[in-house]
Amino acid sequence: MEFFILEPAGGQIFGTKWAYGDKVEPILLGEPRSCPVCGRTLSLLEWLPPHRVKLSSAKPDKWGDFIWVLGALAVSERFQEIYRAEGLTGIEHFYPAMEIVRVGTRKTGDLPEGLPAYSMVKIKWNGANLDDAGSEVIRKDNPLRCTFDRGPVRAYERVVLEPGSWDSSDIFQARGLLAVTIVSERFRDVVKKHGLTNAWFIPAKNYAYREAGGWYVRNSNESDEPTLTSRGKRQPPKTG
Repeated sequence: MEFFILEPAGGQIFGTKWAYGDKVEPILLGEPRSCPVCGRTLSLLEWLPPHRVKLSSAKPDKWGDFIWVLGALAVSERFQEIYRAEGLTGIEHFYPAMEIVRVGTRKTGDLPEGLPAYSMVKIKWNGANLDDAGSEVIRKDNPLRCTFDRGPVRAYERVVLEPGSWDSSDIFQARGLLAVTIVSERFRDVVKKHGLTNAWFIPAKNYAYREAGGWYVRNSNESDEPTLTSRGKRQPPKTG
């Protein structure tokens, strides 16, 4: 089984090819996800509905099936229908449809026709366990304060999952690796078969990270998109 990291097409959450979202007040926050062993915080505070959002573009060709709202994933109603029809797993919850209050430079409430319905999603955590040795992880806690979640990372060379730890979810986050969305081959194939838009599937073996520069793609010719990309940060030097 090959795994992939899901990122926006082009690698930029705030890019111009596809629309992205910004939160609009009022913003209601719940509790963060925490480690069941040590209690360490593992996520930002949960954003609770109603989800009020401004989209960055009013152009229909920029409304992808996947959009990111400050790094959190939202999906189109079309994706939801395909997800259920294909029997994909790993999304714990589709939130109620977002309230899109503005698009691009249009006035508040002046929404174009055909605007898709989008919903935020809650993705399963601990769908697998990161193999620290195989991933060549360098962690901030040394020695580890908790051997279960193992704390934040400074760098890794690739994303390798511990053999036998994957629970068969098609989309998930791994224990030991915060804020990285991993998908199965099946998930990638379903997205490609139905032509769902604004998704980049980076082979997990090529997905690397440096604290000073963000994530990047090693051996990028093996990825769907050839450009080495980081999250708007300085590109770290290639290694290996």
